[in-house]
Amino acid sequence: MTNPRSIRWLLAVALVAVLSGCKEEAPELSARWHFAGGDGLKSQIGAPLLRTFLSHSNAPALAERLRPRATRVALEWLSDGTPADAAVIQAQPLVADLLAHESAGEVWRRGDGGREVFVAVRITAERAPIWNDRYSAVVKTPGSGVSGAWISAEKGWLFAVSPSDSPRAKAFRSRVLSTPSHPSRLLEFQKAPGLWPGIQATAVATNGSVAWTGTLSKPGLAELSLRDWRYPTNLIYDPLVSLTAIRGVTPQVMGLLGLEQYFQGQELGQMYLWAQAESPFQSYAVVHVNDSAPVLQAANADLMHRYSTNTEPGKLDGLVMYDAQKQILGLSSAPGVVPMLTGTENHKPGFLGFSMFRRQRSVQPVPKELLQQLQQPGLVLYDWEVTSENFVHWWANLQARDLSLGLNPAPGDGLAYVWLTDGLGKVDNTVTQVRQSGPGTFTWSRKAPVGLSALEWVALGRWLDPATPRKPRSVRVAPPAPMGMPEAPATQAPAAPKAAPAPKTTAKP
Repeated sequence: MTNPRSIRWLLAVALVAVLSGCKEEAPELSARWHFAGGDGLKSQIGAPLLRTFLSHSNAPALAERLRPRATRVALEWLSDGTPADAAVIQAQPLVADLLAHESAGEVWRRGDGGREVFVAVRITAERAPIWNDRYSAVVKTPGSGVSGAWISAEKGWLFAVSPSDSPRAKAFRSRVLSTPSHPSRLLEFQKAPGLWPGIQATAVATNGSVAWTGTLSKPGLAELSLRDWRYPTNLIYDPLVSLTAIRGVTPQVMGLLGLEQYFQGQELGQMYLWAQAESPFQSYAVVHVNDSAPVLQAANADLMHRYSTNTEPGKLDGLVMYDAQKQILGLSSAPGVVPMLTGTENHKPGFLGFSMFRRQRSVQPVPKELLQQLQQPGLVLYDWEVTSENFVHWWANLQARDLSLGLNPAPGDGLAYVWLTDGLGKVDNTVTQVRQSGPGTFTWSRKAPVGLSALEWVALGRWLDPATPRKPRSVRVAPPAPMGMPEAPATQAPAAPKAAPAPKTTAKP
């Protein structure tokens, strides 16, 4: 007969085993990459415009700016916090090697919150001492239980592994040594889904361009409803320098972009962005909504909180114009441009439009060949641009944004702007496509002469040569009111912090 005490003892042991198993979660792959490095990008022959672009005379100076910024971003991601300046300085030589030379790596997240980091870089063994001196301190994270790191050189690779006893380290080393190098392979990258969608991407230089393929994944995202395209043919016309069409824009998608507060759960459906050739500020966007009124109301409340033409402290100079009946919201805060949202009257479903400059009418239709691209099965996003011309649009529009936010714009004669102007001046078509393959799963592709789109290059250039804060003025001067609106007078700043602010100036078009 079985002893009841023995049964209780066995159950207790089993319970402890189960609970212990719950604590010992298997590590999960956070990111994996294989990168050709700056040397590989400049030596490939499949995408000559990219090779010339990266060989520009300003590239070395911009690379010097890139290293500390890239190092800080990498350390922030590894530690889930803000790294100390000393840590950034210590890690910069390692990041410089990773940016300049062929490299591979894996980052695993452990159940205790720590990370396992494996890196291989194609450099000579002479660099081993500095890696041996700094690597373990750079990758160590709280709670990781790091058992040390090891540095070794083998077959032209320098391996840096932490912790040294991880069973995944051997598999990483074998994968690197067994993968043959190919001059056309520029990048392979994989990131697990989290706050942002997971991504897998491969870039190959071939036939004069960089060909991208990959997947996007967001667990929990429902399958998007892909209704027939309803592009606004009465607004979009030729000559175009860019056209972006998106459908299936759900509240969840807007939540990923941080815009759900403005649309208040509305099913947006479709969105179109385009730029005309006549002027850099002729950039437009429309989104299909069931009711534009609450969107404009929320946007107006946000703008009124940020902008003012009086001396109220803490607000930017700007004249906010809102007409709820005509469904028009405008902002005059920078010379020459008036960002404006225009909705549909009487709460009817339709397009909510955004413009930086008044639209011009034209009878030149969009080429049929371009619109036919939207008929591909499962297509969620189609983006086409003449990169050299769209670069001018994005740079000018973001400079206007800088001015509206009280900043000195990114310099037009800076290293980054000259580099981009020279490098993108002859770049023609870049095309990006995204297709839905299942709930929360998408495939994407791109063909780009210089690898990235105009907006992505501009974002990188502005990161390297950013806008800077302006000194506060003692006299706040309201910008001129457009569309025949009354002028707001200049006012003197208060003499003391306790001075009562002047009444807000609000006008309607």
